[in-house]
Amino acid sequence: MVTRNRPRIRFSSAPPLRSPSRRVVRLGIVGLGTVGVGTVKVLAEHQREIQRRLGCRLELHTLCSRTIHRKDLSWLGQPVNITPDWRKVVDDPEIDIVVELVGVPSTARQIAFAALKRGKHLVTANKQLVAEHGVELVAQSRATGAGLGIEACVAGGTPILHAIRSGLAGEHFVAVYGILNGTTNYILTEMERRGCSFAQALEEAQQKGYAEPDPTFDVEGFDARYKIAILAMMCFGQAVRVDDIPVEGITRIDQVDFAYAHRLDHTLRLIAGARRRERGRLEVFVRPMMIPQASQLATVHGATNGILLMGNKGGNTTLTGRGAGGEPTGVAVLSDVVQIARAIIAGGAGATPLGYESWHPAKIASPAENVTSTYVRLVVRDRPGILARVCALLARHHINIDSVLQEPAMPKKHLPFVMTLEPTLEKNVRGAAREIARLPFMIQPPLVVPFAELP
Repeated sequence: MVTRNRPRIRFSSAPPLRSPSRRVVRLGIVGLGTVGVGTVKVLAEHQREIQRRLGCRLELHTLCSRTIHRKDLSWLGQPVNITPDWRKVVDDPEIDIVVELVGVPSTARQIAFAALKRGKHLVTANKQLVAEHGVELVAQSRATGAGLGIEACVAGGTPILHAIRSGLAGEHFVAVYGILNGTTNYILTEMERRGCSFAQALEEAQQKGYAEPDPTFDVEGFDARYKIAILAMMCFGQAVRVDDIPVEGITRIDQVDFAYAHRLDHTLRLIAGARRRERGRLEVFVRPMMIPQASQLATVHGATNGILLMGNKGGNTTLTGRGAGGEPTGVAVLSDVVQIARAIIAGGAGATPLGYESWHPAKIASPAENVTSTYVRLVVRDRPGILARVCALLARHHINIDSVLQEPAMPKKHLPFVMTLEPTLEKNVRGAAREIARLPFMIQPPLVVPFAELP
């Protein structure tokens, strides 16, 4: 570990405030990517306010990054301990809270469990870590009496986990639906607003820094899948295996789908959802859905996140806010730090981070058993008899048609048209779609999107 002078970094000239137990809580931050840098900057700017809230000073003791010696840290303004080795942070007896902000899941897991086993309080922003190992992390934190903070794992700067864990702890949740990925929401709302293609909206998202050079993790729904796994654990007390959650991305959505959606008074969003089903089962999914234009989630635009919590007593609660970015996520990270610091000062334990003291293994209900209305978009080489053959196939699967829509002046060699289907079993619709895809006039497989009944 390299030390640049012994005095620790101080971001504020405010005098230390008195506390009945201690005056300083020391942090070690591991990871100096976008969120790590954002967290340090928020701490620097909010130091005085945090100190007033806590009654003690938060001190940044050590910064850790594999490339720390190649980074320009002159913007910090004052010296701080630095190291490329995260073990030096975990093993340092002077550090109270380890803040894990590493992008590599395997490394994040090593850091998290090593810190908790040493009795270090831990704050993490790694959604994959919490979705896959949340129950184990809670068990380890209890075993050593260490606090655990995960607020930044879902929806960045929007305090949804705190709302579920504390503000709505007396509620019995029926369902949770969320727009949990800012990249996909930016792409879809730009396609809707301007009529641009998926490729154009994606390129702009990459230019603005909303999408990675390889956007697969976002646009195929995998990012949202980790987040809905965490929300399901917190809302329903069931440990959900990430791999059991069906996922569909947005790459097949076309601008023409918004034209048809608007004719139906709906719009398209990538929805991550979890809801209670009969016999104690959960349905959990990530998929594009048709949602009413009057619904609260339809008003969530750009790179914003929105979460709808549906309770059987308190009704519906919607939270929206920035879901990504270094400084908004840094606010969430520091909110966990402040909560743990309060527990340190009081000499007690922090709140249970996943909302329950114990979890049942999740019993996952298949979406195939849903009875739902459905939007089906077909792209064909136009010729007589198409509608008759499609209708015959639907009838064989016991599916009734609600409407048939066709935008005018579409090219006959690449003609999109839409059928909306009356409520029926989703497995029947999927079976019919597979057969329709094999018809000789089809240019691409049908796009099947369920209608969501959202307030």
